Amino acid sequence: MAFCSLLFLSLPLRAADQASLPYALIYQIQHREAGLALSHTNLQVFVRMKSSLPEVKIADLKVYIDSKGGPIPVALDTNGIFSVPMRDSLLAENPPILVNQPKGTMVFAWYVGLLVGETPTNGIRYSALMRPLKELEGIRAEMVPGVSSMTIRGLKLVWPKDQDGTIVVHAKAGDRTFKTDSAHELVIPWQPSLLEEDPPISLSSPPEKVDVANEE
Repeated sequence: MAFCSLLFLSLPLRAADQASLPYALIYQIQHREAGLALSHTNLQVFVRMKSSLPEVKIADLKVYIDSKGGPIPVALDTNGIFSVPMRDSLLAENPPILVNQPKGTMVFAWYVGLLVGETPTNGIRYSALMRPLKELEGIRAEMVPGVSSMTIRGLKLVWPKDQDGTIVVHAKAGDRTFKTDSAHELVIPWQPSLLEEDPPISLSSPPEKVDVANEE
């Protein structure tokens, strides 16, 4: 299932000798996730970690909560996504979550996305793809009050590495064609005028993933 994803928060993991982050931080994030899941049923939120060193793979990472009662292993999936047990006793203790990597070499990221399901190749309109981007702004503010809204460049669609993709926006002023680049990605630009016009869109084939494209 494809989904719009947004890199929401990214920070290095630091400790005296090895990468670490406080248990209370992940507890608070997961608590927010639970609340958002109730109010936004089409929302996908997750946390992940990875090394900034290209030679260090997810499978190389060993993670555990260094609690007073003994180490509690933390499992990572193949993308580095993880969660921790929600316990009041651990929150009161706030032990470090340790990673078997040197300080400053790990990156922790918090993602939020909207599930959009399978993208049809025909019969879909501009607003159906683009309106969820604005909803993400409200969700972002809800998760971390005071954070400024993101600047949206458009919607990035990604095709498998062995497949190219083409999208045609059938606007009143004429068809606008977008083709994948060398990375098999293309961006449909966010334009209020197109949102108001709401033209139909044709896709050569369904994309593998749909991402938010932010201004760099």
